[in-house]
Amino acid sequence: MPHDIDEQLALTAQVVEQNLTVGDHVDRPRQIDHLAAFRSRAAARAAAADLEVAGYRIDSVRRRLLTVWLEFSAVTPVDHEHAAAFTREVIGILDRHQGVYDGWGGFVVTGDPEAAPGV
Repeated sequence: MPHDIDEQLALTAQVVEQNLTVGDHVDRPRQIDHLAAFRSRAAARAAAADLEVAGYRIDSVRRRLLTVWLEFSAVTPVDHEHAAAFTREVIGILDRHQGVYDGWGGFVVTGDPEAAPGV
């Protein structure tokens, strides 16, 4: 069943807002990890191929009981514009392969990137 893109975009916006609340510099690129579930290894591998073409790194494809989990990542900012764009892109790919998106996450980036460690 296709994802409700409006719901997914709302969830993405909530994550961005949570990051902003803790002082994240959301405009700074960082590795963002994504997770999706599939009913078959073939569907997961097909989605992985499309994700690679779109610029994502495939981190793992693993079966756990009746589910095949696909972990993938990309380095990107997580401001509202970028996060909404990658959410739309990922959902579009997963929907073509009947994947279920479990979301995204990454480290919060705070502090001055120019400051020396320990300063």
